[in-house]
This record gives sequence, C-alpha cells and structure tokens, in this order.
Amino acid sequence: MEMQNQNPYTSTSKVGIQTTFFGKVMAFLALAVLASVGGVFVGAQYLLEFFFTNPYMMYVLFGIELVLIFTSTKWSTKVPLNRFLFAAFAFITGLTIAPLIGILAQTPGGLLILNKALIATALMFTATALVGWTTKWNLSGMRGFLFMALIGMIIVGIIGIFVPWSNTFELVFSGVGVALFGGFVMYDFQKIRQYPEDRYIDAALAIYLDLFNLFLYILRFISASSRD
Repeated sequence: MEMQNQNPYTSTSKVGIQTTFFGKVMAFLALAVLASVGGVFVGAQYLLEFFFTNPYMMYVLFGIELVLIFTSTKWSTKVPLNRFLFAAFAFITGLTIAPLIGILAQTPGGLLILNKALIATALMFTATALVGWTTKWNLSGMRGFLFMALIGMIIVGIIGIFVPWSNTFELVFSGVGVALFGGFVMYDFQKIRQYPEDRYIDAALAIYLDLFNLFLYILRFISASSRD
C-alpha cells in the first residue's frame, strides 16, 4: 500500500510536489518583503528630493494603499491581477517609509538604530508567529481586543500630530504598538488555517501588515530609547 505524505507544509502526488496553503502564504509574504525593500531603495536613492519638494505625494501613496487594502477581497483571488496588486502594494509601502529610512540612515547612529530594529523585528516576528501557529489555545477571542486597541492607537496617533508629546510618552506609545502588533501576528498566524484555499493573498496581506507595523513601532521605540 502506498504511504500518504503527512508533512503539513507540502504534499506529494504523481505530478510532484504541490505547495500547501501555508507555503503559498509564506511565499507571498517573502515576495512582499522583497518588494518593500525595493520600494525603500528606489525611494531613498532616487525620490527623496521629489518627496520633500512634493509632500502631497505621500498622501497620494497612502490613499492608494488604503484603496488596495479595502478592495483586496475583490481582487485577491483573481490571478494574475492579485499577484501584481499585492506586489505593487508592498512596493508602495516601501516608498512611503523611504524618507524616514533615508533620513535615519544619514543621522549619527541612525544605521545602528535601523539594524537593531531589523534584528528585533525578525526575532519578535518569528517568536510570535511560532506561538500563534503552534499554540493549542483558541486566540479568536483576541480579535475584539486587538481591534479596539488598534482604533485607540490610531486616535492617539492622530492627536499626536497636533499635540506634541514627551519622549517618555513616545516610549510608552511605541511599546504598546509593539505589543499590539505582536498580538496581531499570533492571531493572524493561527487564523491561516481558517482561510478558504483561494484566499492565500488575503492571509499574506494580513501578516505583511502585521510585520510592517511591528517594524515601525520597534523602530520608534528604539529611536526614542536612544535619545537623551
């Protein structure tokens, strides 16, 4: 009798190895990270002056991102459109943080801060992803709390645009953000099992947004903690 392959990440058939849903999600997450790196490089290398002289372009890019996020359920299953729009979204996201990365890289100690943030993000993302994927606890109850906390963070962030806060408050705010998106990583990794087979882009987009925001808040926390 032919033995069945029990590997949860790949399955075999007469035509060879077939990628599982989890494998697709991870592959597109890797694609998004590479596209974002490309966006940061293009933005920091060639478009910094353009962004500084035309600051309204940031709002245009943010608008495009929001449109892609809120319409993702409409295009996420349409191949090859879903792959193009997903990669384009990640590239645009990289462009939006290019000025921040470019300025930070040129400040004394900025590269060290950036490297620390990248390492810390990789470690925390891996740890929380493993917890979310392997835990036997049902994390679905976290959903309401996470989204309410996210709304609160958005409101406080908007207030911060008009009311400057102290470095201590920045440490607290960014620390809460790190914990929040660490929670989102755990929740969304466990939720991977609940997606329909053709919704791998939706799952990858959710996890990519978790990773991106986790990096931003870790970067803010390390930057704030390095100030006198």
